[in-house]
Amino acid sequence: MKKEELKQKALEIGRVPTHLKLEIEDYGDERKRSYFCWIDPQDEHKGIIVELGPDGQLEGLSRDVEPESSEKLSEDQIEDILIQFVNSHYPEAPSAFVREENDEAFDDKVRFSYVQMEDGLPLPMSGFMADVSLSGEVVYFRYYGKACNIIKPEQVVDEKEAMAYFKKDVDVTLLFEILHRSVYKNGDDQPHLVYEFEKAGIAVPADVSEEKEICDDDYVESESFPLPLFEDIHENADPGSMIGLNSGLVKVREADIGSGRIGIVWRNPDVPVYQPADKSMDSWFRGRVHQVLKTTHNKETGKLEGVMSFIDEKGPNTVSEEECEKIAIRFLFALFPNADQYFKIKYDKQGEEGSSAGFTFDVHCNGVPLRFGQVRICVSRQTGRITVYMGPDIDPEVLKAVDPVPSISPEQAKSIFWRHFKVELGWEREYGEDEENSYRLVYKPVYPRLIDAYTSEAVISAL
Repeated sequence: MKKEELKQKALEIGRVPTHLKLEIEDYGDERKRSYFCWIDPQDEHKGIIVELGPDGQLEGLSRDVEPESSEKLSEDQIEDILIQFVNSHYPEAPSAFVREENDEAFDDKVRFSYVQMEDGLPLPMSGFMADVSLSGEVVYFRYYGKACNIIKPEQVVDEKEAMAYFKKDVDVTLLFEILHRSVYKNGDDQPHLVYEFEKAGIAVPADVSEEKEICDDDYVESESFPLPLFEDIHENADPGSMIGLNSGLVKVREADIGSGRIGIVWRNPDVPVYQPADKSMDSWFRGRVHQVLKTTHNKETGKLEGVMSFIDEKGPNTVSEEECEKIAIRFLFALFPNADQYFKIKYDKQGEEGSSAGFTFDVHCNGVPLRFGQVRICVSRQTGRITVYMGPDIDPEVLKAVDPVPSISPEQAKSIFWRHFKVELGWEREYGEDEENSYRLVYKPVYPRLIDAYTSEAVISAL
């Protein structure tokens, strides 16, 4: 199809209102896929996205605009509307795929997932998924299609043998973890002392004689060290100036980005605005990041929680790696005055040809690490400014209130863990370089993500 035909088709599928502005019009490499995005000039977070495949077939649709009707239909009526929609694009799909039972509940829409079945088991990421509003508007659609290749094992071992395979290689670690309600069914958004079970979550082929390589035996976790302290560690430690906010930058936009955070974009008004050559995805992205500094702040306290600089600095590397390290540590102390009590430094392999030096800091308290608790700081070798800062999910100070001594031993935690552990047969999508839409039968583990080290309670994932 010609470009104008694809664009017209996208307009019709998306039912795009005339007041929306075409923001992205991308025809991809060798015109294989087309991507269109219209946004509301009054609210850039609202809009319509349409993705078309190589032959102009619908692959994805997202509509986030004001509803056309306030009427509420029954679920049967809503499903009939969806089937009519799908039939208009993929006539064979409603009969080729089976609707999955879905326990997800939404106040303003119904989610449908239709999948391909094989030997009585669903193939993940097959068929199609859709969200339909209560008034009958298809507000989200994604077509995955049929599996290209289904790899069946010569034999399937019984669950007992599969369980033995899982049990032979599981390690237990004591950690702090924030049990977010959005992540865990029994979460409370508070820090807890927990046991985590490593290597338990990797599915294995249904014929365990076809063992996969599940980890790199040569990989060794980098050691972390206490922060090196120096005499002037608190001098010139203003976070704003260290990221360059005093260098002529002004705020160009601010938005609530969710999870209790505010995102702000800064740029120098004297720097020419990027002029896109077209409406491609690449041009759109370049326009969003051209010579800007992006910061993230806590919505309640205003504390800096993230930095990402896209400002292209010119000139030679004049700041040594040793000085970059001092700047990174000084910046950490500016944000966390007792940083030496909660952070350890992990050294990267630095490349002298790079324009920045990067440092990783592990979060811990009373000798116990925070799960996924890492801070990343990069320093420009040209200017000495902070170009990247990815802060911890929680202020380490709050960990002081949690007793670091567990009430149960690792062996007791393991016993509780295995009482909850079970395996289920299922299809798993393969993601090798030459394996598009291929599936392999595996035993998938079903288990608690963590065991509370005080209460012995199993912590169950909500995802």
